[in-house]
Amino acid sequence: MRIRNKMASVVWKVVLLAFGTYGLLDGAGILAGAYTPAFPHMFTNVSNLFAWAYFLIATIWLVRNREDEEAVTFAPQVKYTATISLLVTMLIAHFLLFDAMFKDGQLVWHLVFLHYVVPIMTLLDWALFDEKGKMPVWGPLAWMSLVVVYLAVVMIGAGPLGLNLGGGTTADVTRYPYTFLDPALSGVGGVVAFCGVMLVAFVALGYVLFGLDRLLARLDRR
Repeated sequence: MRIRNKMASVVWKVVLLAFGTYGLLDGAGILAGAYTPAFPHMFTNVSNLFAWAYFLIATIWLVRNREDEEAVTFAPQVKYTATISLLVTMLIAHFLLFDAMFKDGQLVWHLVFLHYVVPIMTLLDWALFDEKGKMPVWGPLAWMSLVVVYLAVVMIGAGPLGLNLGGGTTADVTRYPYTFLDPALSGVGGVVAFCGVMLVAFVALGYVLFGLDRLLARLDRR
């Protein structure tokens, strides 16, 4: 059973936005008084900025439509795109880049918020407050759009255009934001294979979410 209390939904989203705001500002170096130029190069930050903008607009929309019982989820397909993008962020960070979560043996808290807290809260926002059974069967393909656009921009920008898009731990190693995207380090075949496997895996993840949506819709009707 989903929670139908709109005030609870608004409060949840405001807390999510607060965690996201801290994570993004600290990750960008702004809280320390110095902007990090490589900040927009990392998919962690791109996906979290996308989600932050979505939830800001969705929260305002929900407050303005608090009396409308039919107004439950603002721009659902945009929300699902944000959700899948954040799950991509969380799973890649956890399984491929977990060591980057630490600096001098200490957790980097803005990475904890951006890699775990915001993605998990976003998934729970859907699970707790959204009307189920509304996801289209083609949805998981469309929800990968942010990932696909990001990969295209990075590969064209750092490749043919020669832009320095390095960031984080790769800043002094490669002009790509991640070493596994650099053909010089991973090989062209390695990069193609990684991107292909990742896209297939996360489309499959989208269909897992789609399946859960249908299952929860059936349970909700009982």
